[in-house]
Amino acid sequence: MPLISSPIYLSTMLLEKNRSNGKGPSLLVSDWMEPIGEAGFGGLEIWMNHLLFSSRSEWELIREKGLESDLASALIASPLPADDSDKSRRLRDALLEACDYFRPEGLKLRLPKGEEGVDFLKTWVRDVPREIAVLCDCAEGEGGVAGLERLRQALPGGRYRAVIHPFLLPPAEFEAALEAHGDFIGNLGVQARKEKAWARIQDDKEASLKIIAVSRRLAYKGTWTLEYTQGAGQAGEDIDKLFDASEADLNFLAENLARTTAEKV
Repeated sequence: MPLISSPIYLSTMLLEKNRSNGKGPSLLVSDWMEPIGEAGFGGLEIWMNHLLFSSRSEWELIREKGLESDLASALIASPLPADDSDKSRRLRDALLEACDYFRPEGLKLRLPKGEEGVDFLKTWVRDVPREIAVLCDCAEGEGGVAGLERLRQALPGGRYRAVIHPFLLPPAEFEAALEAHGDFIGNLGVQARKEKAWARIQDDKEASLKIIAVSRRLAYKGTWTLEYTQGAGQAGEDIDKLFDASEADLNFLAENLARTTAEKV
């Protein structure tokens, strides 16, 4: 694996076939940590449902295997509901417990729409250890300059960062966002589509190379997370094929981030 300055993480949600059907997780994160580490990923982004619906012995295994494979539990990703239902309170309490147990680099949160979600975050985050960064995942269509400007104004101070999805943006729009708010962008979520289906980033090689070249030329210093890939959400979704596709994405991304020759974008 080429040496690169920006770590590339794998989201456990990428491997999870039950990510949106409400059936509960179908895999144990601990079973996949060795192959994820061997593939060359720089860390793990754990989907909160993989912690919320697992035993504490699984938490222990994740931590132990992370140490064995030198694979950090770098991010924990979750929605942050603002309502007062029992389900939402349980999720928020579990998030705080996971922060205390795993001490990740950051929390990657999806907020409710509107000012209510931002206001709730600014109060709730007081219970999160100060050394843990707070990354706010911009919804699709909100990762451009205007969306980042609104989020930055709503969340002043140095603790917050944004998450955007560069391969879902035109290269010129990504470049403008990185030029205007590069210091505010903490994580780039890797998702790509081809004919409305999730795809590998190299499936649109020309556009993807432009995105990668922009990130390199503008010296993006945050992290990357592979969130979706080819085969996700399709009938007969196969975890082994998803992992193979994510490894192909990792290699394509890492090899092109490592290039030092200038490219025209």
